[in-house]
Amino acid sequence: MRISDLAQAAGTTVRAVRHYHRLGLMPEPPRTPNGYRNYELADLVRLLRIRWLAQSGVPLGSVATVLGGHFTDASDRDAESDLTADLESLLEAADAQIRSLQVKRDALAAILERHRAGDRLSPLPSPIVDAFDELIDGEDDPHTRSLFVRERDSWEMLALTGQASPEYLDAMRTLLDDPEQRHAMVAVYRRFGALAGQDPTAAADEITAVIDGMTALLDDIPIMAEVLGSWAAEAATALESNTEVLAEFLPDPAQQAVAIGFVRRVAAQSGPQQDGARA
Repeated sequence: MRISDLAQAAGTTVRAVRHYHRLGLMPEPPRTPNGYRNYELADLVRLLRIRWLAQSGVPLGSVATVLGGHFTDASDRDAESDLTADLESLLEAADAQIRSLQVKRDALAAILERHRAGDRLSPLPSPIVDAFDELIDGEDDPHTRSLFVRERDSWEMLALTGQASPEYLDAMRTLLDDPEQRHAMVAVYRRFGALAGQDPTAAADEITAVIDGMTALLDDIPIMAEVLGSWAAEAATALESNTEVLAEFLPDPAQQAVAIGFVRRVAAQSGPQQDGARA
């Protein structure tokens, strides 16, 4: 058969067959007196095997070794070992791709489910999204409402950047799901919002009280204290020399004082525990 007939029978193109010839994967068949290549059944079978291996993910550079399939002397056994390692590596890569695609599929399914339900799309788990939406929608005070929005956006940033572990998100959901803890959180945010515009020196006692309230929210949720403690140690050091970054996100001086005090408090409380854990 001619090369066009061979390519059609194998479901490929003449160009691909010629490429396999150039790579040495298929031997050149004898030519007819008029100069045409004359392919036989064995050529078609080899071409089909090449395509099967290539579609299975075997690189073309390894196809010839796979098709050889007979290993006798020591050098051949080395080639067999190399081929085994290559195939195992390819299989591991395929498994990793499957896992990655499964994660993407699950994420897309969750997004679609939220969209169909009319919910706001968010990288956070649905219970946390619902809790924040309820807090924001149910808050009449504009200062506290803006704080809830900022807090929600901060959590979304942590989720989008991968800095919030599943355990940490579960802890936040526990905090928001518990009516008593949620009420305490709302109360702290309201007091925090009310500090806007106040002189930090005159409001020193209230600033300390708000810091106490924020710290108390962590007492029943060890994972939050653990994660925040690791972060707070670095943040406290950074704030010693530069508060400009904080001012960009939190321009009010009294509220800045709360943030700085909270960071220092958490860093101080977590320091001995972390040192003990290392010991």
